[in-house]
Amino acid sequence: MLVIAMVDSKYSEDSKVQKIDADIGNFKTDLQNAEAELATLDERLDAEIESYRKVAKSRMDNYESMRTQLRDAERIWKDADKNYRNAKNQKNKTRSTLRKKVETLRRRIRNAEIAKEKRFRELNKDEKKLAAKSKD
Repeated sequence: MLVIAMVDSKYSEDSKVQKIDADIGNFKTDLQNAEAELATLDERLDAEIESYRKVAKSRMDNYESMRTQLRDAERIWKDADKNYRNAKNQKNKTRSTLRKKVETLRRRIRNAEIAKEKRFRELNKDEKKLAAKSKD
């Protein structure tokens, strides 16, 4: 750069060199402005991105909470449905057992009544025989 600095001072009066120096000065100013804007842009966008990240995390946490609640509700529902089905099956088994018992008891009563009528006929027959013997 020393060589350029020496050359710069020798040709500093040249209008093209002055224009180039002015452009360099403008470029440096633009560079400083762009670097400052870049720094604030990073800060602003990082803050915005962080805000979105927090919202997304909050929504994810809510989603996970709802999924957990849904799984719990489904488990509770399945348990209740299982209890319902078991109770219904138990009712059907109990009714079936009692129906069979009722039918058995009805059959036994019918058979006992038939046996009783048969015995009455036998006793009536025996009574008639005894009455016929006593007449003789």
